[in-house]
Amino acid sequence: MSEHHPVPDEDDPLAGLPRTGARRPALWLLLIPAVLYCAAPLVANRIEPRVAGLPFLLFWIVAATVLSPLVIWVVSRLDPAFAKGAAEPLPVDDEGGHPR
Repeated sequence: MSEHHPVPDEDDPLAGLPRTGARRPALWLLLIPAVLYCAAPLVANRIEPRVAGLPFLLFWIVAATVLSPLVIWVVSRLDPAFAKGAAEPLPVDDEGGHPR
């Protein structure tokens, strides 16, 4: 089987980015919000101590909610696709057709 590698087009927003196997290690940081929410019942499931007048579990969830968009913003700035202004590569882009 031979792989088809299209010639990069200047108008292509994905030009210059690898279509598969891209090196985007910053995306691993997106696990931080998920881990914070999943760890809440295990780590913060108690009323005392109270932080800012809130039970600890509620404070943990509020903090995770405030931290999540900040983590997403940092990841987007570290992502090479964002720096190039490229669209997110999708499997359908490799096929050259439209989704059914």
